[in-house]
Amino acid sequence: MQNLVIDILRKLAKVDAATKDLIAQVEAQSLLLAALMLTVGKGSSPVMATNIEKAILSAASASEEILQTDVDLLLSHFVRLISVSQFVEVNGEEANAENS
Repeated sequence: MQNLVIDILRKLAKVDAATKDLIAQVEAQSLLLAALMLTVGKGSSPVMATNIEKAILSAASASEEILQTDVDLLLSHFVRLISVSQFVEVNGEEANAENS
């Protein structure tokens, strides 16, 4: 019985490590996307966001294999990332104005 519990705990630790690695990858990609949005130029973020949203929706409508729940999940995460980058852009401008 003790060996079974040890084996289960080892498997859970491996799954936990893989999950943490995946979360770190996603967070790194989120930061990269936010940095790219800020680097591309001021004022172009809404245009990029609109184009990406249109691409997601058109890809979803082009294939019947894509679940609407997956599309909604992807869009909600994308909107969250865009709002973070827009928040940083606006607050960065305010901080720069205060420091000048």
